[in-house]
Amino acid sequence: MPWPSDVAARAFPSILDIGGTYAVDDLSAAEFLIAELSSAKSELSEQEAEEYSLMLHTLLGKLKAAGRISGKELLAIKNKAESIPVVGPLLFSTANLTGTLASVGGVVHAGSKATKVDKLLDLTDATRKKLKQWAATRGKPGSVSAHRAFRGRIKLIRIGGHLFFEVPTTAKASIYRVSGKVVGDVVHLQAYNTAKALSATAHVDSAAYSQRGVGRVLTGNLAGPLLAFGPQLALDMHSSSSVDEFLKKSAYSQPTNGMAFVGGVLVTAFVGGPAIVVITASLLMGVAIQLVMSDSLTGWGTSLGDFVTGKG
Repeated sequence: MPWPSDVAARAFPSILDIGGTYAVDDLSAAEFLIAELSSAKSELSEQEAEEYSLMLHTLLGKLKAAGRISGKELLAIKNKAESIPVVGPLLFSTANLTGTLASVGGVVHAGSKATKVDKLLDLTDATRKKLKQWAATRGKPGSVSAHRAFRGRIKLIRIGGHLFFEVPTTAKASIYRVSGKVVGDVVHLQAYNTAKALSATAHVDSAAYSQRGVGRVLTGNLAGPLLAFGPQLALDMHSSSSVDEFLKKSAYSQPTNGMAFVGGVLVTAFVGGPAIVVITASLLMGVAIQLVMSDSLTGWGTSLGDFVTGKG
């Protein structure tokens, strides 16, 4: 008979491999992210903390929209998010949450509009298939030249000493960017690496995104000021018993909101590019300004309020 310890070792291995990927519900995921962002011992990098914050915003929006948890549970998780040191009040407070959720929603929605470049080409199915086949077999035995393959349908032109295909685009292509440029009536695809160019991802342009549809609602010229000033305005009005008290509260809350709004507008105006990049940069600029002006860092927001009300 073996020793009892030997039997135990056989039945219960000393090392169990339980690593892997596990499914988790949205509420538990939000609780985990809050714990990680709140922990003083957390070893999150700056990029990881930024990703966790954006992920938490998305989860809070999903929890609210799904309606699977009670209002009490939703308020509790929101309060926990708001209590995250430094960034909590800036990102998850009632006054800032609406605008931040709109920005995060814009990033998610704009990202979902991404498509492959070949989907933007105004070609018949037969010609599109032929272009892909040519790109895949280029330079191989039996392949034909571009001039022979696409004569009269797709132009082959030379730009800066390099050969490009000039391909007509669809009407919807005008809101996209290809190779860093907004698409016009035609798109130029490099002939030497056509397969890669056709399979590349095209993202919606920031200017075009904010002028139509969902993008206009989330990030348009009207939505920006409403989301920047509206929630705080409503809170100040609700908590004030007189016009003077309302004006004093606004003097402390709205100047920083105004600076964050202007910072976001400047980013949008001077940083052209895909909507997902510009919206994210604008959001981070606003949060950075809010952080710098906060009492936890410089106290400049309070100082500015003192100056506006004549206390400074």
